[in-house]
Amino acid sequence: MAARSMRSKGYGGDAVSDHQDRALTNTNLNRSVGQRLRAVREELGWSRAQLVAKLGVEMHVQTIGTYESGHRQLTIARYVALCEALGVPAPELLAEAIRRAEVDAHFLVCTVDLRRLVAASDDPVLEPLRRWARNRLESGSDDGGIVHLEPESVAELAVFCGLTHVGLFRRLATYAPVRSL
Repeated sequence: MAARSMRSKGYGGDAVSDHQDRALTNTNLNRSVGQRLRAVREELGWSRAQLVAKLGVEMHVQTIGTYESGHRQLTIARYVALCEALGVPAPELLAEAIRRAEVDAHFLVCTVDLRRLVAASDDPVLEPLRRWARNRLESGSDDGGIVHLEPESVAELAVFCGLTHVGLFRRLATYAPVRSL
């Protein structure tokens, strides 16, 4: 995979990214979002008809099927309504769908469970971040040990750790909170 230089506002001039030339197409994202919606519905043991009943709005069962297959694009309002009916946070499901669609997720907010980061001891490059995470957890902040790092913050921390922005994002993404239904 060839690296290329890119200028991006908020990233301090030229930054190197290992971005591949792959575009987020409506088809890729629609399919990925639909797969995530279907997976959550099935984890709950619901039929499409049961999901429609939970929505509280008039919708055909076949419409749910077209969303789940990625053949039909969701509006934001409909997407949020489906997520609410399923009991999952819309931003979390979308971020997961984007990752699965192999979009440049490192341009998203990186959510990290600091307890998981502290518990990991197999990556010496992340030791400075583990010390920071330990201190933050000991300070008693009310974030439940979950932090949301903006792309600019990840880029700066990457310099501190001697990594690329993408490299640090990928490592930190492995410490994302574990979602349970």
